[in-house]
Amino acid sequence: MKKIIAVMAVLITLFSMGNVSASAAAKVAALMYHSVTTDSSRWNDYTISPEQLDADIQYFKSCGYIPMTATELATANMADIDNRKILLLTFDDGYSNFYTEVFPILKKNDAKATMFLIGSYIDRYGYLTSDETYEMANSGLVEIGNHTNGIHSMPKEQLKAIYNNTNAYGDILDDIQSNGEILKEVTGKDVTSISWPYGYYTTTLDNAVKSQLGYKISFSTVYGVNFFTGNTYSPLKRMNREYSAGTQQVFDRANGKFY
Repeated sequence: MKKIIAVMAVLITLFSMGNVSASAAAKVAALMYHSVTTDSSRWNDYTISPEQLDADIQYFKSCGYIPMTATELATANMADIDNRKILLLTFDDGYSNFYTEVFPILKKNDAKATMFLIGSYIDRYGYLTSDETYEMANSGLVEIGNHTNGIHSMPKEQLKAIYNNTNAYGDILDDIQSNGEILKEVTGKDVTSISWPYGYYTTTLDNAVKSQLGYKISFSTVYGVNFFTGNTYSPLKRMNREYSAGTQQVFDRANGKFY
């Protein structure tokens, strides 16, 4: 009995010191954006207005959400974010309007975001330039993540097929690694986060990217809220932000009210 009491006393002490937490978790809303433009003719499921992005950021922050980058979340001390609400603003593809429209809004609101880039698209018309990418990556507000390179241009069905072909795993990992090297050369920073094109992935591939290539966090397009406990073994869910949704609707989704 004395031994049991002693063990219980040690556990109570550890819990009170914050070294042990059986339920440490943060609610993470990972919003997925693509293009942001003032051209109303282009507004659709993957293109919104700057005013909508601005409203999203302001409203989430006013409700206690803390904007972080993907790797900041992955490497956070859970004691620091336990019971906190985290906002991940994620953008795919690297359109040029991220620099002209999104970056000024991030600076205005002191908000952080993660841009997942396709290396071969940099300096292509309509996409970010090398100089713009470097500036933002070193601004303290934007993390540059991996969105793969050659495999991103594959048709969806072909992409699914090679993901399920174990003989193609080496080629897929090579594509991801080479894209990360391109991005590091442009930004001067290691690339440690990835969003899977179209949200397609396999558990084996996702694990290999982390164990073999050193990535800390990954993202799918599975719709839903993340209750983050520090576990990054599986891709985090993301919610696409379409033009037809209002900020309140986006916020409600992030809090588990699905439409």
